[in-house]
Amino acid sequence: MHVDQPTATTPDTRLNAVDGLRVLAALAVLVFHIAGITGLQYGDGPLAWLLSRGEARVAVFFAISGLLLYRPWVNHLLTAAEPPGTRVYLTRRILRIFPLYWVVAITALVAFNLDAAKTVWDWAEVLLLVYVFDPTPWWPVVQLAPIGLQQMWTLSIDVSFYLLLPLLAAALGRAARAGGASVDTRAKRLLILLAALSLTSFAYMYAVHHPVYTMRMEWWLPRFFPWFAVGMAICVLAVWARADSPGAERVRRWGAEIAANAGTCFLLAAMVFGLAATPLGGPKTPQSLAPDLLPDAFRLVAYAVMAFLIVAPVALQPPGRTWVTVLLGNRAMRWLANLSYGVFAWQIVVVWAYYDISGRAYLDQQFFPVFFVVLAVSVVLAWVTYQLVEKPARGFGKRA
Repeated sequence: MHVDQPTATTPDTRLNAVDGLRVLAALAVLVFHIAGITGLQYGDGPLAWLLSRGEARVAVFFAISGLLLYRPWVNHLLTAAEPPGTRVYLTRRILRIFPLYWVVAITALVAFNLDAAKTVWDWAEVLLLVYVFDPTPWWPVVQLAPIGLQQMWTLSIDVSFYLLLPLLAAALGRAARAGGASVDTRAKRLLILLAALSLTSFAYMYAVHHPVYTMRMEWWLPRFFPWFAVGMAICVLAVWARADSPGAERVRRWGAEIAANAGTCFLLAAMVFGLAATPLGGPKTPQSLAPDLLPDAFRLVAYAVMAFLIVAPVALQPPGRTWVTVLLGNRAMRWLANLSYGVFAWQIVVVWAYYDISGRAYLDQQFFPVFFVVLAVSVVLAWVTYQLVEKPARGFGKRA
């Protein structure tokens, strides 16, 4: 989710701004985790409620993945561009995800999990990112993953989406083209199909909760598909606006309105997030291992709306410099964007190491000292591994 690279078919200013969103989302991940470790999210008052809804940042990450990765297939379908090559696509995805992940995962396993990870499979399921499917994991089930890797469940969902996308894109494309449909009809069909597929997530959530709640299934792709679909729908709108068709002009005007009112969209997104950070979205802290279905469904919808209101105004910005592209796509943001995956990947390892070395007490309500130490060390590690691991792997992927 935090590792997708934009294609070259969009103006650079918009791509840089989308990267800026990824940086902010990566920082939100760190804020959420430090708020939990220091106990800030367990207090009283509005701030604790807001911090308790940290999963909202995942919706933005997944929407960005849907936006960027679906684009080659939509370009082919609506603008007659060359179809993407599945082998090249998968090779680049693997090289983008796994080299850094393996470095971090091996570090976490050696540093914090040697006593518990006793078999070859214990290591293999972690290194292959399939541990979320293990019904009886060797670590406490409430941790979601081994120590130091608790945030990586989102990466496993991302990889599931990467593997599904070529098949899903082919099926969507075939349905959109049926009957020799026009470009406008194809685009409309894609949007309708994405909405219909999103509704299946609610049936999946019902299956997770009935007849008995199955916690492990909460962390599989079908549960989160609406958030990817939001990005895919934005991608359809962005490409459709560039097409040569009667409907494209209307889409261009509509997209221009969204882009011009980005500030209003961001404010509305904040309001939707605030609504989810109330009892409508469920209790502030889990009351049991089996959460209520209706609040879960409410948050799923709310975060999908929030993600659209955040990502769409950025992705639909006009070419050139606007206040959005300047704010999110400046040089500092571009530099941080290269490190965002590393910051995401290293932060929990750094947290555990910091508390082990310092002897600091957990839940001490001291957010900022912990946040700045973990952020600084994570940025340094991210820069080192970007130079030694990510950058060479990315270069090899471009030659694939």
